[in-house]
This record gives sequence, structure tokens and C-alpha cells, in this order.
Amino acid sequence: MHDKFTQEELLEQVEEIMKSFNFEKVHKHMVATDWKWASTEFAVPTLDAVKSHGRRLLLMSVFSPDSVTNNGSGGFTAYKLPWGLRLAFELVTSS
Repeated sequence: MHDKFTQEELLEQVEEIMKSFNFEKVHKHMVATDWKWASTEFAVPTLDAVKSHGRRLLLMSVFSPDSVTNNGSGGFTAYKLPWGLRLAFELVTSS
């Protein structure tokens, strides 16, 4: 549930994010730093796996009953916020 967007509009946002997010840059970094995921048997994930993971996190956020939420793993965080969806790949954050 979202206060501003319908589920259909959020799903459209997922598609826009999937088109515009630079998964290739993330994958290049993962290869360069030997960033391994346990879900890929402790290997660097393929580009397709990186994209699939980003989509999965976004969809988890879309289908969450909360109007504001986030889901993250593997360096990615997907957010459902009052102004829409956001996908981030973060190396370092602080509050």
C-alpha cells in the first residue's frame, strides 16, 4: 500500500528503474573488487544475477504492506518512499 501511488504505478517505476540503473557499473565494481555473494556459492554474481537481485528487492518493496519501507542485501537497497521507489548500491553510509 502506498499513500500516493497505485501498485500499478509502482510497478511502472520498477521498470523505469530497471532501464535506467547502471547495473553494468555495479557489476564491473564487483568483478574488480572480487565482491562475492553467498547466494552465488561465494562467487562474484553474473550481471544477470545482479539485475535479478535489484528487481527482487524493488518488488519486495512494492508488495510490502507498509507505505514506507526498504529492503536490502548484497550492497543494494530498495526503498519505497512517499515520493516513489529508489534503488541504491552503496559502499559506505553513515547517519
